[in-house]
Amino acid sequence: MMAAPRPMRYTLTLMKTSSAFRKLAWLPLLLLPSLAPVPARAQGGNVVEGRIVNRTDPGIAAAGAEVEVIDLSVGMDIIKTADADAQGRFRIDGLPATGMPLLLRAIYKGVNYHGMLRFDAAGKATAQIEVYEPTTSMQGIQARSATLAFQLGGDHLHAVETWEIVNQTDPPRVYVNPEGSFRISKAAGILEPPKIQAAASGSEMPLTQSALESADGESYYSLYPLRPGLTTFEARQTLPYADKRYVYAKKFFMDAAKLTIGVLPADMAIEGGGIERTEVNAEEDFAIYSGPAVKAGEEVSWTLSGGTPVAESAGGGMGAHGDGNAGGATVKAMDGFVGRNALPIGSLLLLALVIPLWRACVRPPDGKP
Repeated sequence: MMAAPRPMRYTLTLMKTSSAFRKLAWLPLLLLPSLAPVPARAQGGNVVEGRIVNRTDPGIAAAGAEVEVIDLSVGMDIIKTADADAQGRFRIDGLPATGMPLLLRAIYKGVNYHGMLRFDAAGKATAQIEVYEPTTSMQGIQARSATLAFQLGGDHLHAVETWEIVNQTDPPRVYVNPEGSFRISKAAGILEPPKIQAAASGSEMPLTQSALESADGESYYSLYPLRPGLTTFEARQTLPYADKRYVYAKKFFMDAAKLTIGVLPADMAIEGGGIERTEVNAEEDFAIYSGPAVKAGEEVSWTLSGGTPVAESAGGGMGAHGDGNAGGATVKAMDGFVGRNALPIGSLLLLALVIPLWRACVRPPDGKP
């Protein structure tokens, strides 16, 4: 029976210290692609007025675009809808005062755009939603970084693959592709369907979704659109490691100028494909490797072996190197080492949850390459 990933309790300390971290509490809120309105709901006096603005060409109005208000207090219920007028303006009244922010969603040419509604004391909210014309061309779109991390979990491995993709289309457009805007190869012997988390520049919450499997059964993909700016994808796979050996074969679907690879524990070896170990953190028991540039279509093969299991506490543990004390949990700063290796360290310590947290600490939130 496959052991569950160790809970990472010290995440709570980080999440209490920054508004950027508190946004992760909304992680599940965008899991469903479509939602049905509730049959009945008490009317309120709140109102939202706003406009949909086309950032590709301001002269193109989002006439007729559907706008939805979603109540987050009892799930993901669409409570009101409206269509934008010829100038892209909309007004929705009769909204309840729920005590929680409402989510505003505009659907323009098949792409969803979101914003949070916050009402003033008079129960009024003003919103502007920025949309883009779609494109299927990858011109102006490239990967800024590619990171992989492997963590030993008993008789299996947790593998986390993270890509930062920058959309610099000019004029700005949103990239959509029915065959997937982001794709990873299917690892041999994968134990369960992978999850993909995506977050775009300026988004208030990441989206977690089950990966879609390709028709040939050799890859997984996400339809999450690439908006202008930075989009980060994290894909998690659980792999067999019963005999402490696994051959990780991977095909790349985008160019990567550099690969960064992390392993935990540090004595788990990874070899092949021109990679080499660059740094070891003995205190936190992980190692960082670097690899050469790869091109789309290129395949690599790495062999992972060995590794000393990290004991988990009887109470569920804290994950990597925690003391099991949820009340006094802390996170130890690792100075420049974290700054240089924020993504692999984040992947290893929190199994792809803490990566956005480290990024908020060590990188500006503007999404610029």
